[in-house]
Amino acid sequence: MTVTIYNPSPPLDAYIHCLWYSDGPVAHPRLKMLPMPWLHLMVNFGSVFRAYKADHAEPFAAYAESWSVGLWSAYHIMDAPLDMQIINVSFKPGGAYPFFQLPLSELHNQIVSLDGIWGQFASEIRERLYLAPTIQARFALMERLLLARLCDSPYGLDAVQYAAAEIARQHGALSIRALSDHIGISQKHLIAQFKRMVGTTPKALARLYRFRHVLQSVDPTQPVDWTRVAHQAHYFDQSHFNKDFEAFTGHSPSEYLPLRRQVHRENSDPNRHLSRLPTG
Repeated sequence: MTVTIYNPSPPLDAYIHCLWYSDGPVAHPRLKMLPMPWLHLMVNFGSVFRAYKADHAEPFAAYAESWSVGLWSAYHIMDAPLDMQIINVSFKPGGAYPFFQLPLSELHNQIVSLDGIWGQFASEIRERLYLAPTIQARFALMERLLLARLCDSPYGLDAVQYAAAEIARQHGALSIRALSDHIGISQKHLIAQFKRMVGTTPKALARLYRFRHVLQSVDPTQPVDWTRVAHQAHYFDQSHFNKDFEAFTGHSPSEYLPLRRQVHRENSDPNRHLSRLPTG
């Protein structure tokens, strides 16, 4: 599978990490998707994707055209088609709100058809992107289509984005109360704004950033001292670390490491695949 990354121009770069396009055969048609601190918009040009919640034998949804993936608090399973052809918009925390204009808490632990958010415009986007002659033309068109959906930033979004950036900068290891005091709003108000514009609470977002930092700190080519990893990520104790790790991955740290090493062997840029694990 080939992955092409595209960094959007201003003003979209204030809301979007990147766009990426995946094309070609996949190494593992069934993947465990680990929770990460950003929301995605997906437009599919291949066959159907099927999604499963943890330990569920039957899919809770099947997606053929376009959809949005909200923030998750646990892993889920995705069956990808062998003929992968998909464009992905990866939003920064709070970045999706001016485009979707709905409480993002409604997308928490959900994958929602884009038709249910944008109506007929979702189908128009897919049709126009499908006809674009090259990947770069698809990226350029996607930028224009996103700009057409970008609404004025609502009151409070600047504070939410600042708070989310601080959470990211400190890898989730900070006091949310101290953060809200620094911004000059109550913790209760900050939580309400996060639920609406990010899709989860500041504390839950901090857990996701801390988990991602843990994964980034692991070198799969070397032995891993998990006690040291937990300490450096500011976990109170090893049991707290193990509980979070298993909730997010479905594995103990020792079970996770061989799977991570497999991903490392199979990908030229394995750090771009931190959110994915083969299911077996």
